[in-house]
Amino acid sequence: MITIDLNRIREALPKRAKVTLGKTDKGTPYIECIVRFPSLYEKGSKEEEKDVEQVFNWQREIIGKDNIMEFYTEETGSHWYIYLNRKPMEFVNVEDEDINSFTKMKLVENGALAKQTDV
Repeated sequence: MITIDLNRIREALPKRAKVTLGKTDKGTPYIECIVRFPSLYEKGSKEEEKDVEQVFNWQREIIGKDNIMEFYTEETGSHWYIYLNRKPMEFVNVEDEDINSFTKMKLVENGALAKQTDV
């Protein structure tokens, strides 16, 4: 089984980056990354592209190239999805929000099963 450490993915990004675990309606797992890189470079410059590619390479190393279906970039350098191949995977160092976003329901709260209310 493939193990993906979400802490390592978070640590490879700037401190205020948001990483979300999810899956598409067809069941394809993905990792969404929203990052605000400091404006060291002009938007779309070669320097910025080089930094973004370095981050993508770190993520390929952490996840494993064979486990990635594709990178889909919403906005260069600040919002992208990493679509994963559909293989048995174990995600470690998950947070409550990771579980809730993956299951698309409020399943966990404060590290325990969330109290379900009748509707």
